[in-house]
Amino acid sequence: MKRGRPQGASVRLIVTITAPLPRLFAHRLECHWTTLTAGPDGLLVGFRDAPSELIPWQDLAGASHVHTGAVFHRLAFDGKPMLRWVGRWHRHFWGAFSQYLHQQHEPDFALQLQRIEAAVRQGYVRSSTWAKLQAQAAELLQHSDAALVQAPALPDLRYQRLGRIASGDLQLLQRYREHYLDRQQARHHTLFEKIERLPLTPSQQRACITLDDSNLVLAGAGSGKTSTLIGRAAYLIASGQAEPPDILLLAFGRQAANEMQQRLQQRLGIKLDATTFHALGQRVITAVEGRRPRISSLAEDDAKLGGWVARQFEVQLGAPEYLHLVSDYLLRFRLPAGSPFDFATENEHQRFLRTSGVRTLSEFADDSAGGAGEEMRSGAACVIADWLWSQGIDYRYRPAGIYSVGSVRVSEGNDSAENSVRPMLLAPDFYLPAQDICIDLVLFDQDEDTPAWIDPAAYQQALDALRHADAANGHHRIELRFHQQRDGSLIDDLARQFSLQGVVTQAKSDQQLLATLQESGQLQPLGDLLTQMLRCCRTLQPDAAELRDRIEASAEPQRLEMALGLLEPLHAAYRAQLAASDEIDFDDMISKALEYVEQGRFVSPWQHILVDEFQDISPLRARLIRALRDAVPGAALFAVGDDWQSIYRFTGSDVGLTTDFSGFFGPASISALDQTFRFNSSIGELASRFVLRNPAQLPKQLHSQTQVEAPAVSLLAHRSREPAKDPGVLERVLEAISQRLAAAGAASCTVMIMARNRFSLPDKVRLVQLQQRFDPLQLECRTLHAAKGCEADYAIILGLESGKYGFPAERSLDPILDALLPGGETYPHAEERRLFYVALTRARHRVYLAYNSARPSCFVTELIADEYPIEQQEFEPTR
Repeated sequence: MKRGRPQGASVRLIVTITAPLPRLFAHRLECHWTTLTAGPDGLLVGFRDAPSELIPWQDLAGASHVHTGAVFHRLAFDGKPMLRWVGRWHRHFWGAFSQYLHQQHEPDFALQLQRIEAAVRQGYVRSSTWAKLQAQAAELLQHSDAALVQAPALPDLRYQRLGRIASGDLQLLQRYREHYLDRQQARHHTLFEKIERLPLTPSQQRACITLDDSNLVLAGAGSGKTSTLIGRAAYLIASGQAEPPDILLLAFGRQAANEMQQRLQQRLGIKLDATTFHALGQRVITAVEGRRPRISSLAEDDAKLGGWVARQFEVQLGAPEYLHLVSDYLLRFRLPAGSPFDFATENEHQRFLRTSGVRTLSEFADDSAGGAGEEMRSGAACVIADWLWSQGIDYRYRPAGIYSVGSVRVSEGNDSAENSVRPMLLAPDFYLPAQDICIDLVLFDQDEDTPAWIDPAAYQQALDALRHADAANGHHRIELRFHQQRDGSLIDDLARQFSLQGVVTQAKSDQQLLATLQESGQLQPLGDLLTQMLRCCRTLQPDAAELRDRIEASAEPQRLEMALGLLEPLHAAYRAQLAASDEIDFDDMISKALEYVEQGRFVSPWQHILVDEFQDISPLRARLIRALRDAVPGAALFAVGDDWQSIYRFTGSDVGLTTDFSGFFGPASISALDQTFRFNSSIGELASRFVLRNPAQLPKQLHSQTQVEAPAVSLLAHRSREPAKDPGVLERVLEAISQRLAAAGAASCTVMIMARNRFSLPDKVRLVQLQQRFDPLQLECRTLHAAKGCEADYAIILGLESGKYGFPAERSLDPILDALLPGGETYPHAEERRLFYVALTRARHRVYLAYNSARPSCFVTELIADEYPIEQQEFEPTR
């Protein structure tokens, strides 16, 4: 093994080479030298027609350049002729040449490394600092290496260290940082011991000390995020890196802000203002404009905003153009585009249709056509029926008995009928007697595939037979596809084919359609949707180009474009209302504050920005934070959140700002709190494994303080339609909890009853009855969203069934709202999966999952099928 020479040792080699060209060609080819000798004193050059010349190494170190070639190299010196035709095969000469020049640069290496390591010792090495040090080291090495043909054979340790810095060696960077963290942990040991009732964990302490330009702390459920935020503020002040006025502590709610402010004051005697984003926006605007902005009551009261939109909507309906747009939109898109292709079994599809209430509009019209009020077997069929009725065309829906009967292999989604062969009526979806036209919704998609639950070959045979029967009976035939309801072309294609076949229609007036739409209750849901769209657009604040991009990327582009057309005059009226009353809403406040910060009109006093619940951040708020950080040289962002608990996309939050934190805020230090103080190891193992099935979630280890061996999640199967009212569900679980309480010798415990939807929870009367019967149990009910941030000894989760109102919800957001909100995800039920994680992690000791065994939630079937650590034998099977 070769050893490097000790630092400070000198090279003593002497190597001489001769010119490779004969004297005859030397002058012609500009080879003026005869010998080159690399020795301790310098480079001795022997010339053909002049005395030899010694060039000291110290002169060559900063003035020589080597131009390499495939066979020969050239040496260039400031103020001297270039030495050409120096063969690259003279390895010993070039080795000595490089070693002597390297030795001349060693003092610079030592000085530069000393400066760099002095900078490193001053604090945590930030990403921006590391980039500057990297550039400095690279510049020095590039300057020195310009004179070298090959790396020095005996480089000193300082040269090697500079090389690692210049290359951005992350291991070296981490070593510098770890050294600083260790020193600071030891220095501020007493502080970290007293911040909370219990000392901060090592991971909490290191998170408090880490001081990059941008810092993200991933705080799992129950891992002490608030303690870490308080610890960060206390550490910055105790270490002399900040004074209280230098720190901006941001929370999403006034209650959370007050809690942190009080804990800092009471435990540490630190007076530090904690504020909300809205209060921050108000402060920025007040500082710039000299007066406090007035907040519109429409921004503070959802019901008031909904009422205002409803009144404006009614006013707009008085305009013929707007009324026509509304009528056209509702005829096309009043129903969810639930195609048979969206479901794994026919039973699932039929259950979706039953819960969606797919019935024709003609039920509510005085002059209804035949088939009035029929229940349709698909949303697309209902759209066709409504349009035919609106055009005054009589139709028969799925006319029976006019053709022969065939059979199709169908998967019904249960063991007894899996892939069963059963009759299928060979009849068109619609028959128009006056026109002798058959209209059929063909069960093929764009790729000529059938739904998953229909055998394609058998269906093709049935379809061919139907086409043959139509032709044999002389019927005209129109074929449409289910995907046309989603892309908006269904009615247009039908109208086009009617025109080709010369069908004359007698369209109802928009006023007639309006009367039917009002009678059928279709206007209120549209008004509610427009209210939600208004909120989304206020939160997102997209420009025209972004809206166009969102329309093109939407699953239902025509529906979104038409809905935005309906929203436009309402949005304009809203903006005019704010301007007339000299008011703003909360989204305006954030947007205007951002504008003032980016323009430099607001001078930020904050060197450190601390943000709570970062996973709930919206893009607009994130831009404001970034602008405040960038406005102050050396300012740092410290964000605490948990991407596993991001469940508020419907309010505008974007989980991608957490999962791709560095992508938005630049190079960052990301750490995780690895210990939870709430739930036991069994709950933690199950919940972590479950949420990490989505590969987009950031992986982290969360260790529980309480270790248990047995499963701590129990399943209770039932077949009740209303488990919250069924004594065979809640009472059984509460009795089991009471028995566990008695066995533990405890006097009381807390129990949180949760569900995805409020109507799935016990009402107040029922809760009082349960409380009276199970007095030692302190019961409370919360929706899953409202349960975030809460905890109890035991948790019961209701509503675990499939379906529109089950959990996970089949569609938690309308596709229009989904297209207008940030942070769309491709993983199935991504946010609902995180919501289930939140629910599981509310309990300290045990979670009870009450699920409907007739139509179980896919989350429960996953727990069972994939053998998660669950208890299935705690309860006797229900009858």
